[in-house]
Amino acid sequence: MYKSIEVICVTETHFSSDILDAEIYIEGFSMFRKDRDFRIDNSTANISGGGGSIIYVKNCCNASLVNSFLKAPDSLAVNINTSGGLISICCIYRSTSLNLEQNNALISCIKSICSERNDFETLLLGDFNLPNVLWETGSINSNIASKNQFLVTQQKYMDVFNDSGLTWYFTNETTRRRLVKDTLQESLLDQVLYTNDALVNGCKIVSPLGKSDHVGILVELVVSPDTNKCLKEKIFKPIWGKISSEELLKFSLKNIDWDYSSTNDVQDMWAELHGKLETVAAAVPTASVYLDNRPVKLPWSTSALKRMRKNKDKAWAEFDINPSDINFSYAST
Repeated sequence: MYKSIEVICVTETHFSSDILDAEIYIEGFSMFRKDRDFRIDNSTANISGGGGSIIYVKNCCNASLVNSFLKAPDSLAVNINTSGGLISICCIYRSTSLNLEQNNALISCIKSICSERNDFETLLLGDFNLPNVLWETGSINSNIASKNQFLVTQQKYMDVFNDSGLTWYFTNETTRRRLVKDTLQESLLDQVLYTNDALVNGCKIVSPLGKSDHVGILVELVVSPDTNKCLKEKIFKPIWGKISSEELLKFSLKNIDWDYSSTNDVQDMWAELHGKLETVAAAVPTASVYLDNRPVKLPWSTSALKRMRKNKDKAWAEFDINPSDINFSYAST
């Protein structure tokens, strides 16, 4: 089931500039990240370490970042060419701690990208954090005349959803479960919204990512990516088996001075070593191959890990049927 995933959206990543792209890279996917780079309030406190979103798009998909969505706090969007035309996919994380200006910025971005539906369809998904919304009716569970700013903000989001003609998929499901002082709390905070009812074939709730208390949501679209890029793109891969260790050692010892020119800075030393290793790799024969849609075998994708993943999915399915404290502890490990 998971091998056919073309796009992965993750919210509340807690990433920062201290985390390099190489640390969160998934082979075979392009990566678009939006780390939290703003203060959650107007104080002089340090930038919060939470929030953030990331979108992974399979390399065979022609994807690009939506610049008009850059002002959205913690959220981002990409355009993807599909068999049905261009689709904009928005990964949303709305913190309940956003101030008025930040909420208005996110609302403005949502309104703007949905207004361009004559050119393409839009899919919005993620953690909207609208706990007072009654999704069956699209209304707020309170007095409409309430002056409570928390409720007023939620009403603003529902207004833009309705005005933009968005449809939401979940109405009374549970997308977040957590234990608070041995009490199981359940809520519907995550949502999938779209500008065209014919775009989404269905959504399935699956086990959470890692130890998150939010479920995973598998969205099936009726379109497929435009994979012409994969069918035509040629890359060159080193064939290490075609050069002997003796030849490689002879080349490296003869042409490279392995002594560092300076030992004052560890970054400079690493850059120098990396360059020398690349020189060695350049001597390895290469072969041309075409990219395709075959799943990439990841180094950590071992049989043991696959069994553990299946056991977790099974435990989550049992908890979903019988949400007891004991089953929750099994499903969250």
